[in-house]
Amino acid sequence: MATTINTDFDSIYLTAHLPEELSIETDAAQLEVNIYVNSVKVFTAVYYPFNDFITVRDIRSVIEAFMYERQLVMATLKIEVFEPSHPITPTTVTIDENGNYVVTYGSDGTAEPDADVTNVKLIYSRLKSSIGSANFLSRSFLTTRKSALVPRNGQVRLNNYTQAYAQGTNFARIYYSPVGSPEQVMTYDLTMSSMQSQTTQIVTATLSNTYYYGIIYSTRGIRSIIRGVEYHIGVRQFNVFFTEEEASDVFTFRNAFNIEETVYLFGATTIKTEVERSEAICGRETQFYDETVKVKHEVETAALPYNEAKWFNEMLTSKYVTHQLEDGSYKRIVISDITSEVTDSSKELIRLKFSWKYADGSEWI
Repeated sequence: MATTINTDFDSIYLTAHLPEELSIETDAAQLEVNIYVNSVKVFTAVYYPFNDFITVRDIRSVIEAFMYERQLVMATLKIEVFEPSHPITPTTVTIDENGNYVVTYGSDGTAEPDADVTNVKLIYSRLKSSIGSANFLSRSFLTTRKSALVPRNGQVRLNNYTQAYAQGTNFARIYYSPVGSPEQVMTYDLTMSSMQSQTTQIVTATLSNTYYYGIIYSTRGIRSIIRGVEYHIGVRQFNVFFTEEEASDVFTFRNAFNIEETVYLFGATTIKTEVERSEAICGRETQFYDETVKVKHEVETAALPYNEAKWFNEMLTSKYVTHQLEDGSYKRIVISDITSEVTDSSKELIRLKFSWKYADGSEWI
């Protein structure tokens, strides 16, 4: 028997660029197709060819759902196709933790596949890039924003994909003012290792006022005010600006690359409480029953630049958003009533409005 996978696969993908369909040509009467992500079987099915072809559809959504649920940013894809020499019958039937029946077919991993796809690297992404997966990953951080305004007690966690032993011109240009001369802005270039990693992985850097203040103090021996930082990894660049203003609220959300980002919100929040209840008079006193209290937080942001507003839209549409409590812990929230109009006009200020409530229906202090 001859079986061939006709769909071509690159060595690395943003998941948004994955082929939607898998085309297989065969003269077998039936085929078993298995899809693995990080060696975990996420899909298995038996297909019966029509005119010597079968098509496995919507493989991207299967892969993305698995990666999103486990908060995987990077993973490895493998596809195996088996031609059974006899009709396929279930070999085992088990019940998983959710009470669902799981059927395991004849290919238990000991047989060699008749056709396969291996060693395909995946980077989770809900967005497509016009320059392709490999070019995007070599030129961009895993975020859609290019800069951030951060309070002095905050930080930015910046992620990028790096290949093993990849070399680059990696440095941070720090803009600072001596405490005694706040009107004077000086620069200091902090050179970092040109090789980020000995393995292919996602590298995370933390950019904070505290860290860069320590760099200036240890190298220049002066107390300073850190104004901002240009962070360079190869051709990638990200700008951080530090402000004395305190954020009115702090949120986190999973961005387009399945990475948690922190949002420091500068704006105003109005808390609205709605009480629904029934009343009855008992012994000449009014009593209330069936009381329902709904609390909604209505937010209007401060004026945002165009790129920041586009990035902020990601939080408004993210499936996983949390709000920071006063003790520093985070609780999941649900966002609703979104008013988002983002324009690139230089004459109009962008202010976004939305409402949110805690996902468990409670109020936290």
